Amino acid sequence: MKNNSLEEWLNYIERLHPKEIELGLERIEPLYHRIIKEPLADKIIVVGGTNGKGTTVEYLSKLIRSDNKTVGTYTSPHLFDFNERIRINGEKASNKEIVRSFREIDKVRGSTQLTYFEFTTLVAFELLYRKRLDVVVLEIGLGGRLDAVNVVNSDISILTNVELDHQDWLGNDKEAIGLEKAAIFRNKKPAILAHENFPNSVLDQANKIGAEIFRLGREFRFEVSKDKSEWDYFFNAEKHIESSIQNIEKSNLSIESASAALTAYALLGGEITKEKKEVIQETFLTCRCELINKRFLVDVSHNPASIRYLVDFIKEKFKTKKFITAVFGVMSDKDVRGMIQSLLPLVDYWYATSPNIDRAMNPKEIISILQEEGISEAEEVKKVSEAVSKADKHSPEEGLVLIFGSFYTLSEAVPLLNSFGP
Repeated sequence: MKNNSLEEWLNYIERLHPKEIELGLERIEPLYHRIIKEPLADKIIVVGGTNGKGTTVEYLSKLIRSDNKTVGTYTSPHLFDFNERIRINGEKASNKEIVRSFREIDKVRGSTQLTYFEFTTLVAFELLYRKRLDVVVLEIGLGGRLDAVNVVNSDISILTNVELDHQDWLGNDKEAIGLEKAAIFRNKKPAILAHENFPNSVLDQANKIGAEIFRLGREFRFEVSKDKSEWDYFFNAEKHIESSIQNIEKSNLSIESASAALTAYALLGGEITKEKKEVIQETFLTCRCELINKRFLVDVSHNPASIRYLVDFIKEKFKTKKFITAVFGVMSDKDVRGMIQSLLPLVDYWYATSPNIDRAMNPKEIISILQEEGISEAEEVKKVSEAVSKADKHSPEEGLVLIFGSFYTLSEAVPLLNSFGP
């Protein structure tokens, strides 16, 4: 492989394996141990779950960096460019660094046919390993037990939640999915459960593996003020110093994710001081209930559970909006009906569209589902950019345009919104 550009490498690895997704550790594990001779960093945190993983990673990275420690993160998918997946102290890895790691992995893999995700995960590991960082925080891509990231022996595992998603690979109910996701836990290592209601399989696995469990509502908790403008965090686990932060301003990001990050930070030895309140309040992540140009609400929600969070956010923040227009593009393997149903009482007009990726659902199918749900105020638009432009013109000035359904949809929509100007 002689190519030098990152784009050429990404095109190359897309063709290496006949399947986009093929779960299993049998291909990546031997290569990982051949490349990585010592722990990736002094401390390794793995974040799994259905929703809120990227948000948790961002919060935790910011908290660690506030102590002048070095931290690397690996997340997926990306929104606008591949480099977003690998960050060192918050900054995207350079093309040059990533290409160097691509060359190394390609040399080591021999004839092993890696999937796109396996190859890029090894690239991230090799790059982070070379940096000799204090902490690395890694996001599980899909599931847990057979996800490429799970080859790492982590010091702390975080499970954000377990909801129905990716049933074709993980199982048809929450118990089966929970068992897959709980496989990231490690013996005698902290397992942070960032939701109050997990399927029994998660707790059973945590106990079976001998993990040290830190559960939301028990070892740590939060309380939201009556007016929902602020929240308090409390950490009171046995054998650990009790601590708390009061009056944290409520943002568009998940409080559960922030609480999980604070708990992991405390378990790493960090002090929960009032200065950390500012870190939490200043944390931002693009396309998570983000308002652009005062009238475009963009969100990467792509399953019913994340849509419910989005609905609550709209009800809380946009009570006075009398007309909501939706631009909706989604992958064909998603529970589209379940996603739509929560939004039916709020959305006045729908634009069904499709991002430029083979796995995207045809807009005609979205329209058909909307019609079955009794919605006639809907229009099929082939391209995301065209749907955004139509929604902009159709929506009244005082209205809200909601754009959601997939990372891929937002990656095409947001650059256009930014071109509109303030």
